Amino acid sequence: MPFVTHVFNSHKRFENGVLVSHDQVPRRANLEYDVTGNNVVISIIPTLSPKRAHLIEQKFFTLYYLAEDPRFSFEIECWPDNGTIKRLSVFRKDMGVEIQYISDHQDAI
Repeated sequence: MPFVTHVFNSHKRFENGVLVSHDQVPRRANLEYDVTGNNVVISIIPTLSPKRAHLIEQKFFTLYYLAEDPRFSFEIECWPDNGTIKRLSVFRKDMGVEIQYISDHQDAI
């Protein structure tokens, strides 16, 4: 399986669409894809245990995933010029929470 790791230096927490916090705390996201690229295991160290998810849609440079755990879904937005991760959003649907992990850099290819 292809493995991608990315460090985010800030994240924003939204509850029911309202920004409730914005922290400058580093978090490492690990994404482990299957050979098709349609299935991924996403974990965020130290805040999110591994969650399996399946690609349900792609619009331009944003990928939408639905997790096997029905409480979670994910969005991955990529930089248009090189395809590395710009933003990873984790949605906890049962709580009305979205956490946006924001990249402040573009990784070199």
